[in-house]
Amino acid sequence: MPNIRTLQRALAYARRRALYWIQRSTGGGIDTRLEQKLSSRAKDFVARPNLDDAGRMTRCSVDDFDLADVNRFRLIRDDIYRRFIVCDDGPDTDDFGRTGRWIPRGSRVFLDRTEDVYLKIFDEFYCDRGEGRFLPAALDEGIYGFLCPALAYLVEDCDSRLRGYAIRSGRILSLYEFERYVEVALKEAICEISRLSGLYFYDLTFHNFILRDGEISMIDLESVLPLSWFGMDKSFSREMLHQIDVGYPIQEKFHSPAWYATYIEQITPG
Repeated sequence: MPNIRTLQRALAYARRRALYWIQRSTGGGIDTRLEQKLSSRAKDFVARPNLDDAGRMTRCSVDDFDLADVNRFRLIRDDIYRRFIVCDDGPDTDDFGRTGRWIPRGSRVFLDRTEDVYLKIFDEFYCDRGEGRFLPAALDEGIYGFLCPALAYLVEDCDSRLRGYAIRSGRILSLYEFERYVEVALKEAICEISRLSGLYFYDLTFHNFILRDGEISMIDLESVLPLSWFGMDKSFSREMLHQIDVGYPIQEKFHSPAWYATYIEQITPG
């Protein structure tokens, strides 16, 4: 029998789909002026590409935040997953036949009530060799200057290692808003950003975009991989374990639109 969480997810999905068809059939919920502005900005970007340097982004120390202060910080999401650590005396074996042990790793999202931002904090492993392995490269390439106006600041530790970021609050897009604002209005710019940076977004979905102060912003910044990784199999993942170790072929996690996958295939060498 389905558990409560599964039923809640099914109900939420049904509501989203119902709203999508209502908005699509009526055209409701869409700000046409915003849509036109986004389309115009995307065309200007494609005509004169400009990937901003993330070196100018404000950086804060993770030690400056007392995340145990529940009056200021409220835990919103606890994304802790198992990570495989190789060691000779480990009791476990992973999908690649290595010996080691599974330990909890991941990230947590907090609402900072004082500054009205969502603070995403990674553990030490996450951006070194976890899912966020290529986030520093994405920031260095400047791909979020255009796509993430809601990015408030980056979070580092005492070793200047990236440990997270803060996103200003906003409203998650509906499915139809995502289709109109992102898949249509911003489509060409997203494709051009991928071509210029050599990175692709494997989680380009509605719940990773918000509307804030008349702007559309991406909020999930670490879901990027090199174009050369697209569509590779498990054997490729094993070869790349010295770069990224998540215990499974990370490139199988592709939840972006079909048109985007087709574009990636067209520009990926080989």
